[in-house]
Amino acid sequence: MNILKTSISAATILFAMSNFAAAGTAVPSTGYGLNTTTSSTATPLADGSTLIQQTTHGFWIETTTEAGFPSEKAADCNVTMLLSAEGAPIAYRSVCTATDIDGDLFVGTIGATKPDFSDCAWTMHGGSGKYAGVTGSGTCAQGGPITKDGNNSKSTWTGEWVLP
Repeated sequence: MNILKTSISAATILFAMSNFAAAGTAVPSTGYGLNTTTSSTATPLADGSTLIQQTTHGFWIETTTEAGFPSEKAADCNVTMLLSAEGAPIAYRSVCTATDIDGDLFVGTIGATKPDFSDCAWTMHGGSGKYAGVTGSGTCAQGGPITKDGNNSKSTWTGEWVLP
């Protein structure tokens, strides 16, 4: 009986220690997204620039992910972009929620201020379920349109997120 109690205690301690080891672990994140613009409004401004507000829906696929975190997610974003009078991007900001098959979601932001999006960066701000308390950041790149009308596009990202 003592051997059984000792074995159970040892297994419990080992399990608890393995959970502590996972907390704070940096997980590489690399992937791509396929996104569709679901609404778009353009507002001309007095200086000749144009404010564009959009909503998008997409599928994000992580090609590297931690065990227990599904690689495929549906993402909904609210996008704000400012274009110069010549049509060049001045600022881009997007707030997104990405939901996995379990119904757990995380909130992320994407931003860029250079016309070629070479400073595109993302930040993960936590969420629900398995994403509660998760943080992270990295770089992103616009992949361009995948349809002639420009309403469907692709993007890629790399970086890491940290388990709570």
